[in-house]
Amino acid sequence: MFSPTVPLLPYAQATATQRAQALHYLQARLQHHFPTLPERAFARTLAECRPPLLLTGAQVALARPDLTQLVQYLGRAPELPVLDPPLYGGPALALAQYVWQTSELAVGALTELASAPPPGCGPRLGALLRRLTQLHPLAEQVVQAQRWDLPGGPPPAPGHSRRGTRAR
Repeated sequence: MFSPTVPLLPYAQATATQRAQALHYLQARLQHHFPTLPERAFARTLAECRPPLLLTGAQVALARPDLTQLVQYLGRAPELPVLDPPLYGGPALALAQYVWQTSELAVGALTELASAPPPGCGPRLGALLRRLTQLHPLAEQVVQAQRWDLPGGPPPAPGHSRRGTRAR
């Protein structure tokens, strides 16, 4: 982790040497993420994203939030193959489960509000709850893509079966 006193250099003000150092740093840090990605993809990413550079003496580095954004950008590089079926990581699964659970909570809340005496809820709250009851298709796709029945697989979310479907 870098100290808050480490100077930041706007990418546009970096020298050619500093930009080359940033490219080397980026490739060294992310080579295991993207072993087949050519150098031009890393260079294009830096040129398009233009992250500020951390200067530590003669060394150039990138801040962790910038590195995280660059990983996301590189992950969509046209040089990478499109996986079909796609690969969903743990964070995508956690988000999908959150969306799924929110949808289930909204269904229960809407049912409670429908049976409650007036005033019930206003039109915006009702619209919000109706929208939340509709599970986003990508969330369902991510959850369904998991193997829940393997020893190393993710644990099912509360209210879900070992196959990742909603328990009824």
